[in-house]
Amino acid sequence: MRDALAALWALVLAMPVPPAQAADTERGRALYEGRVAMSTVGASPMPAACAACHRPSGMGNFEGGLAVPPIAGPMLFEPLDRDTARFFPASARWRVRPAYDEASLGRLLRSGESPDGVTLQPAMPRYRIDDADLADLSAYLRTMSQGTPPGLDADTVRVATVTTPDADPRRRDAMLATLQHFIAQKNGQSRHEVKRSVQSSRTREMVMYRKFRIWQLEHWALEGEPSTWAAQLDARQSRQPVYALVAGMGGAQWAPIDAFCARHRLPCLLPLAEAGGGRAPGFYSLHFHAGIDADAAMAASRLKAQGLRRALLWGTPGPLADRVRGVFAEQGVALDDGDSEAPAIVSLLPPQAHAARLSEGGHGFRVVAWLPGTHALGRAELDAALPQTQRGWIVTPMRTGEPLDRQLLRTRLWLRGQGLESVPVDVAASTLQAATVLGEGLVHLDFGFTPEYLLELLEHGLENVIPWSPYPRLAIGPDQRIASKGSWVGEVREGRVAWQWQALP
Repeated sequence: MRDALAALWALVLAMPVPPAQAADTERGRALYEGRVAMSTVGASPMPAACAACHRPSGMGNFEGGLAVPPIAGPMLFEPLDRDTARFFPASARWRVRPAYDEASLGRLLRSGESPDGVTLQPAMPRYRIDDADLADLSAYLRTMSQGTPPGLDADTVRVATVTTPDADPRRRDAMLATLQHFIAQKNGQSRHEVKRSVQSSRTREMVMYRKFRIWQLEHWALEGEPSTWAAQLDARQSRQPVYALVAGMGGAQWAPIDAFCARHRLPCLLPLAEAGGGRAPGFYSLHFHAGIDADAAMAASRLKAQGLRRALLWGTPGPLADRVRGVFAEQGVALDDGDSEAPAIVSLLPPQAHAARLSEGGHGFRVVAWLPGTHALGRAELDAALPQTQRGWIVTPMRTGEPLDRQLLRTRLWLRGQGLESVPVDVAASTLQAATVLGEGLVHLDFGFTPEYLLELLEHGLENVIPWSPYPRLAIGPDQRIASKGSWVGEVREGRVAWQWQALP
């Protein structure tokens, strides 16, 4: 009997042990972001998803008077001590704690107790989390802020600007020229940072030199139908990854580019696109305004309020005109083409073409609704168009008239210094805004140059960036990626216009 038991035990010991199942970092990310729900113990005053408070970067946030600490791998799984106090001095003054591991992380999530025995405030939810979910979540947290994002190395940051086939060629070339001159000026750096940063190894440790990088710009010119753009963008990012998309120009479609940025987790900063950002362009895409749909809806509601159900559409036939026609149809206003005798005009023409068309006369219309889109209207543009308009509305997301001319003075001076006086000043201003926003974001990154952290810093600091653009005050926040939250609606009567700001509904 004893020999039989010994033989059986030897057989058991000889059996292969199944390998432990590897943690699933992608599922951990879904748990962190709330796409896979984690149930909480009792009611919690805060959202259950980790990212809601600790943010997608894991770098923390401030909610009212509550400091939400960073939980990305380099901070969470290392001790909070004098070394980490270089980055988080306030936390080190409050307390010093050991590093987390998976077991202590589980204890914190289930009971609220940290490794140094501190019980966190009730604002930190307590979770019913099993070991498998804990392993997945822990594995994902270890990846956060680790490594170098694509398109970035110690000396270089690669960026791209995207243009779509329906972009106006003259304005597209102006945007490209502005970007190229901005980057050449930035890389030149009158203080000679590149030379100074290599003079000694000691200066390499200084923050101002650790952050300095040469910018490299690529122009990604899309071709063909929008259904093919995703494959074109994926191929370019695969061949030569970039860290961010900056500016860019497009017409009736920009959603495929926003989707690309979300798929590859790239910041997509302030394109000059007629389509705009819609209502929710996604975490990674930052837009100047909601786009032509929002302006068209505002104009259509005013025509409808006047009892007008038909209007003649002025504009180049194509996707943008079709898009506007669809918005007006939803409001119960039909837009006709050709020589219709409709009592109103809806114009999508740029300023010079709009004024020229009005001056022809003989139209027989009563009302004009003008949607200039991304074309800014200074004093000269208004003076050319208003005398020809007896009644109607101008709907534009930008400032207009003399206030706009004053706002663009900085851009005109810059263009003169660069020898670019012939470049449309509104295009240059919006392009400079996009490039400056990226530069300001990079300057304020201390470490962990993740795209998520860059965008979160802009949530706090966008309104403090140099105001180049023709738009009113720009600002974003968590779950906000439309920087200008409405449009100006100008009511025109006998060549005079009264402006009113209308926020997005």
